[in-house]
Amino acid sequence: MKSNFRERLIIGLLLALLISFIILRLHPLVLAVFTGAWSILATLEFLNLLRRAEIMLPNWLILMLEVLIMCSAYFQRLQEFLILPIAFLFIAPLFCRAPLPRIPVYSLFTVIYLGYLPAHLILIRRFAGEKNYSAWLVLFPLVLTWLSDTAAYAVGKILGRKKIAPKISPNKTLEGTIAGLATAAAVSSLWLPKLTPFSSQPFWIAPLTGISLSAAGQTGDLFESIFKRAVDIKDSSRTLGEHGGFLDRVDSLLFALPAFYYLLLLIAR
Repeated sequence: MKSNFRERLIIGLLLALLISFIILRLHPLVLAVFTGAWSILATLEFLNLLRRAEIMLPNWLILMLEVLIMCSAYFQRLQEFLILPIAFLFIAPLFCRAPLPRIPVYSLFTVIYLGYLPAHLILIRRFAGEKNYSAWLVLFPLVLTWLSDTAAYAVGKILGRKKIAPKISPNKTLEGTIAGLATAAAVSSLWLPKLTPFSSQPFWIAPLTGISLSAAGQTGDLFESIFKRAVDIKDSSRTLGEHGGFLDRVDSLLFALPAFYYLLLLIAR
């Protein structure tokens, strides 16, 4: 366990340093490209997972639409653009030799899950730049989710006794979940009050934000586990060692990032 945790910690720190540098030091376009590339790699893993369940989708069409979604997010036109891939994915199967209802349904789900949801990181970065908010605000949901996940993982491994979803994710425990929520509340209480627009809000907003994002992130983790459990695999791949694959590394963020973006819009009104 020690070697596994050490490897998990080292890889996590390297990824955190890389993404922190991109967000804090480089042009927003670099973050958009990085987000798009990661989403494509995660999508390829997810499509491979679906193939194990004998669900074959139009890979190149899905990847192309995800790239277009990332571009629309960068130019802050995501909401207006989203109707195009939705319409295209439902119309395209009509021209296939053997159209199956599940093809457009799963294709649309994949584009939303691994295109639309991660694109909210780009939206957060663009919104922060437009409002002259600190780039540390953009980094916040990522660091919070990573620390919350790490605390949940460590405490669950050491002290975890009560399983919360044994049929979906046998390693998830109540003790780990509480540790993740508590860590998120502490981190956000120290971080957010120093940053606009949260600095002008009542203090309780900060820990509540942290708890909400941690809950969203842990739900996202369980959601991905449904698919992995269906095809009886532990990780989407082993590309990132103990972190699993590219999808495993962002499953929590897929739910946490949109939650933070819309909360940020509400707070900034």
